[in-house]
Amino acid sequence: MRLRRIHWVTLDYVTAAICAVIVFGLLYQGGHAELPFSGVFAHDWLAPLLAVCLSIPVAIRRRDPVFSLVLVLVACSAVLVLSGRITRGPIVPLALVLFLVAATRSRRAALAALAASLVLCAVQGLIMSLEGVGAGNAVVAGLLLVIVWLVGYSVGQRRAYAARLRQQATDSAVTAERLRIARELHDVVAHSMTVVAVQAGFGEYVFDRQPAQARAALGAIQTVTGEALADMQRMLRALRQAGSADGTPGPVGQATSPADGAPAPGGQAQIQTAAPAPLAAAPLAPAHGLADLDRLVAGTAGAGVQVEVIKTGPARAIPAGIDLSAFRIVQEALTNVVKHSGADRCLVRIAYGTGDLRVEITDPGPPPGALAQAAGARAMALAGAPAHGGAGPAGGSAHTGLAPGGHGIAGMCERVGLYGGELEAGPRPGRGFRVAARFPLPAAAR
Repeated sequence: MRLRRIHWVTLDYVTAAICAVIVFGLLYQGGHAELPFSGVFAHDWLAPLLAVCLSIPVAIRRRDPVFSLVLVLVACSAVLVLSGRITRGPIVPLALVLFLVAATRSRRAALAALAASLVLCAVQGLIMSLEGVGAGNAVVAGLLLVIVWLVGYSVGQRRAYAARLRQQATDSAVTAERLRIARELHDVVAHSMTVVAVQAGFGEYVFDRQPAQARAALGAIQTVTGEALADMQRMLRALRQAGSADGTPGPVGQATSPADGAPAPGGQAQIQTAAPAPLAAAPLAPAHGLADLDRLVAGTAGAGVQVEVIKTGPARAIPAGIDLSAFRIVQEALTNVVKHSGADRCLVRIAYGTGDLRVEITDPGPPPGALAQAAGARAMALAGAPAHGGAGPAGGSAHTGLAPGGHGIAGMCERVGLYGGELEAGPRPGRGFRVAARFPLPAAAR
């Protein structure tokens, strides 16, 4: 159980009281002490006063360690002037305050505190040497203060290291979450925009001759963009809420004037900072999974690729993260089929094994004959050229194939690697392409 602030304050006052008793007991010498250089005798009030002055810094040392150290150094200097000894009692509160300064302040401040404390020990050793008794226990007191300082400094360094580790863990978690959302955005945008590009090219291709099919293509575009927009809004809300929790500034206020934007008297505009609007809660819709393959297949079919899904093995509940990753791999593979392969069909196999989940997506490559013309029109639409054979906006030809700098396969590898799985992606013998992923399942899902 962590101690509350009131408990620490109570502990400090109890420690200060104990220090006062120790200092009083060691300073009190038969009821009086002579003040050197003045001949004035201080009676019973001197030892209690010095004990109180030395214990007050101990009580307030957590509030301001440096100020407490200054107080205790002044009190120790007074004791040194009066009796020539700080090793009889004052060394205890000095060590306690020095420890906290070394543990909580910068290295420069800690070294300065140690140097000031050692100066007092050196002055005591000098006084004792002039009296002809040698340095005495001043050396031992100095070594004790050095040890206390080293322990306090080590504690401070350990706390700083632990704080850095916690900050690094927090930063890593935030980075991992943002990378996950970036992968989600990539999958959503890549798949949706691919389908939209194909449908738009197809609609332009049949607009004059088959208006009904063109209207159907527009309806498919509306459906796909609506679903993609909903997914993007959900992920962007999550990013915005994470940024608000991290202290990211809200909307910036606008400069307005007293009367409908007119300049204020003196030619200066009055700045009014608008309060940030409360963020809407991110929707609690379940994440996508293999159960949503039917909707994905329907959207891909609208882009001209017929998808057959074969499931083997007893279907069962699998962890949500693996379920989402498997769905995204299928989505990315189908996106690549639409964008790059020119195939009019592909096959998706979902195999529930005893200890793993296997996902395989294969396509036979571009179809021969008349179907290749439709595939070519789809590729031209993706490249930005008119599907009916005209030149593109810049008069260039359409280029098919994988776009440079793509992140699809890399994203698949990251998703599989998060769960200790394996990914294979490459061309099939002859023609076509194959993507296969294996996810090991935890014991609870077997």
